[in-house]
Amino acid sequence: MAHTTKKAAVPAQAGATKPLRKFYAEIRVGDLHVDQTLDSARLFGTITSEDAGPSTQRKKDVAWTARLRKMWDPFSLLPAIVSLREDGRHYLLDGQHSTDVAVEKEGPDFLRDCMVYEGLSAEQEAKLFLAANRDRKAVKPFDIFRVSITAGDPRNTRILEEVESRNLGISGSTSANKIGAVQALTAIAVMDEKHAARDESGSLLYPLVLPGGRSPLIPQVLQVVEDAWGRTPATWEGMMLRAVAMVLDRNPEARLDRLSSKLAGHGKRKPLTVAQWKESSISNTVGGGGSSSRSAPLARLIVNEYNTGLTEQAVLLMHPGRPDKS
Repeated sequence: MAHTTKKAAVPAQAGATKPLRKFYAEIRVGDLHVDQTLDSARLFGTITSEDAGPSTQRKKDVAWTARLRKMWDPFSLLPAIVSLREDGRHYLLDGQHSTDVAVEKEGPDFLRDCMVYEGLSAEQEAKLFLAANRDRKAVKPFDIFRVSITAGDPRNTRILEEVESRNLGISGSTSANKIGAVQALTAIAVMDEKHAARDESGSLLYPLVLPGGRSPLIPQVLQVVEDAWGRTPATWEGMMLRAVAMVLDRNPEARLDRLSSKLAGHGKRKPLTVAQWKESSISNTVGGGGSSSRSAPLARLIVNEYNTGLTEQAVLLMHPGRPDKS
């Protein structure tokens, strides 16, 4: 158990004063502390005049904390890395955000597995902080997706089933019959979840229950782009998949055959390609943006093209983000 006596936080020693010892321990999350001078700016050498000074607090990533809160599972909580200092307190070197969520979800008495280092110097603490927060190899989205299927993740299991319903697969790289745009597929699945039924606790019901008039977006999107360009690697481009999904999410009554025809450029002198659509989207995006941000102007372009030649108000598509027709 961590000491609960309240003492002023003391920094790690400039040099180790005792032999380094490391061991595993279960520690109350309420007894895991954050050194307010142990911030990433100081350790990475990127202090600016705005955040310099010994009282600088470690910045909390609100978005990351919210994500951890949403997918909270005590079983999958990995050990935190902590430094046991001379003041008898345990200071977090890795696991600050998940510890915050553990306190919120389980209470301060929740016991967390920790890898404890005792007798660290300030330099050694900094090295461990860097190893935990900078020196990790980024995990590719597809690798996370593949493992999550084994873990029984309901969203990703549904994504795989919907893709396979089109006799396609998901892979780390895109080919004629494999989709590599895992992040785009996830974004589309989230669009469906906005409309899906939930239980009394607010959790999604599985299999997903959508209101009348709505069908899962992924099979529709894949049908539309395949009918437009066939099965080629370019067909499964993530930005295009997102954009088509945005159009259909806003307009579930859209005619898929007309949408495919407009995307392909039928009736024009030359067929339209995915690359041409992307190029037009980028030119309409301030600062270029990323794949996600460019999908919104691309969706607007698609809606404009779909509506070209239509005169009846009732069949016109609405741009994503626009209010309902009055």
